[in-house]
Amino acid sequence: MREEHVARPAAPPFAIQVDVVHQRELRSTVTRRLLLYAGIFYVVVAWALNTVLAKQAVLEIDPLAFTFMRFLVMSPLAFVFVWMSGGRIRVHHGDWSALILCAACGFGVYQYCWIVGLKYTTPFASSLLGAMSPIFTLAIVAAFKHEQVRQSRWVGAAIALLGVAVFEGAFSGALTARIGDILTLAAALVFAGYNVTSAKLLDRYTSLELLAITMAIGTLMIAPGGAFALAHTHLAAITWDVWWRLIYATIFPVLLTYPVWTRAIGILGAGRVSIFSFFTPVLTGIFSVPLLHAAFPGYELVGAAICLCGMLVASIKGTKAPAQ
Repeated sequence: MREEHVARPAAPPFAIQVDVVHQRELRSTVTRRLLLYAGIFYVVVAWALNTVLAKQAVLEIDPLAFTFMRFLVMSPLAFVFVWMSGGRIRVHHGDWSALILCAACGFGVYQYCWIVGLKYTTPFASSLLGAMSPIFTLAIVAAFKHEQVRQSRWVGAAIALLGVAVFEGAFSGALTARIGDILTLAAALVFAGYNVTSAKLLDRYTSLELLAITMAIGTLMIAPGGAFALAHTHLAAITWDVWWRLIYATIFPVLLTYPVWTRAIGILGAGRVSIFSFFTPVLTGIFSVPLLHAAFPGYELVGAAICLCGMLVASIKGTKAPAQ
């Protein structure tokens, strides 16, 4: 017996329209997410490249003069960014001590340690040791009982510190006390203070407002050493090769990356976004090969891998799921 063809009722026009709208929304969501991850990757690349380019610059110019010239431009531009975003700079009376501490940890004292440290170490070491800041942040919040720290985070921190020891040659007979590495670790410790202090201020200031205020205060802290170094720098003798690196370091690492990074944190969350920062030392090492003709001993590569794994464990395993 031949089976009769039964015509199916056509979908109502409204259902078709809804389906088309859903497909468009899905494509739009995927596109926005891809652009967001592309933005995060851009930030990480900009940070890694800055370390390599700054290293080349401070070989020809005093590091404090280099930093001071950067901040003389960056600080006013930060206020322009606040104005363009519709923000308003208004300091609450009781916040001055916290803002000064935040400025010292994020810019003033931090820059002295970081840029001088970079002059006396490799960009790869600077980037890797600088990435230890979250581990130091963990220790600070635990010491002051700001947060309850999971045991797994301490395991990750211990692995990261072991990696640093391997990287510095503690188990290969190549251990040396490099002043650049010591200063870079000090910079990471100081910046951990910025992480803790700024977290308490972000409920009263936007990220851009806090950046502008603390950068202005930090510039005043950099001024004594920076102005002295700049006064003894023969600017006419600086080559264009240094000037364009200075321009890059002034515009990209903070002003054209910080808003992208902050937006990504607002959408994806700080925990997920911070994981991407672990690519910065890797990319710094990769960029160092063609730009600086760098070569890495085996123990440094092993130590770096252990250190990054430890920081990754401390970040992922330390994240608590929100209460239902």
